Amino acid sequence: MHNLVVGLLALPLIALPVAAKAESPWSVKVGFSQVNPKSNNGLLAGSLSSEVSSEVGFTPSIEYKFTDNIVAEVLLAIPFKHDVTVTGGALTNSVVASFKHLPPTVSAKYLFSPGAAFSPYVGVGLNYTFVFSEKTKGALAGTELKGNNSVGLAASAGFEYRIPNSPWGIGVDLRYINIKSDLKLDGNDIGELSVDPTVIGISAVYNF
Repeated sequence: MHNLVVGLLALPLIALPVAAKAESPWSVKVGFSQVNPKSNNGLLAGSLSSEVSSEVGFTPSIEYKFTDNIVAEVLLAIPFKHDVTVTGGALTNSVVASFKHLPPTVSAKYLFSPGAAFSPYVGVGLNYTFVFSEKTKGALAGTELKGNNSVGLAASAGFEYRIPNSPWGIGVDLRYINIKSDLKLDGNDIGELSVDPTVIGISAVYNF
């Protein structure tokens, strides 16, 4: 009887190391991404071909692991600012506008080898891009530019490397995001700006 009581009292102490090793399903990433819009970003005002500049920005994200292989991710960012250059017509190579956008993206990711130090993955998701701070420059200075917000699909692929016996790791990802914005100049429709960027990111990963 005495041995049984001692054994029962010792059970919590035996379980402690196991509990200490159990990980939270949450992880966070902190890093930077380069947003590279596709070439030929749209024909504006019927005849002016356009190009959107590539930019680098801070892109944290939060992840929740539902199973060993299935992870939900919310990609966040500080606003990116892009210049719009006209690449055809009388205004060739003229910067005519700038805008900012904030592109939060929710994705579901599939991890191919979740228990390994090196874990590649693919993902699909939905993006909502807020477009704001539109400004005209050069030949268009003094006019009012307005861009609509955008909803589109997103796809990603990448990998994470987990440092052995550590909660820290490194993540590298490649994304495609469908971003299109209908533009108005002084209230008149002037066409659609198709950004559709490829996004390259690198980040530090912390697993709770």
